[in-house]
Amino acid sequence: MDRSRKANREVNEATLQHKSGREASLIEEMIEEKLVQLQVSIEQLQQTPEGISELQRRAKAFGACPRIEGETASQFYDKLRHWLDRDIPQTKAPLHPPRQTGG
Repeated sequence: MDRSRKANREVNEATLQHKSGREASLIEEMIEEKLVQLQVSIEQLQQTPEGISELQRRAKAFGACPRIEGETASQFYDKLRHWLDRDIPQTKAPLHPPRQTGG
């Protein structure tokens, strides 16, 4: 486990806890807006054959990414962003492997 990432996350969480109520609500609103934008992007992907194929490959590789009851907008945004950004592992060898030339 990367200790510096965990430490940074803990510092960020502590910083958020020390924000005023107004600041915290503004941050939450901003995250909600980013989540809506991300969901709109996914809906637009579902309108194209390539996008549908991409989302199906992701669902097959990683499972679906629904919002769980009680999950905050921030938690769901992070999970969905990670789901979209992950590289899909290659499951099959290429149709034509590279030729090896002896020489």
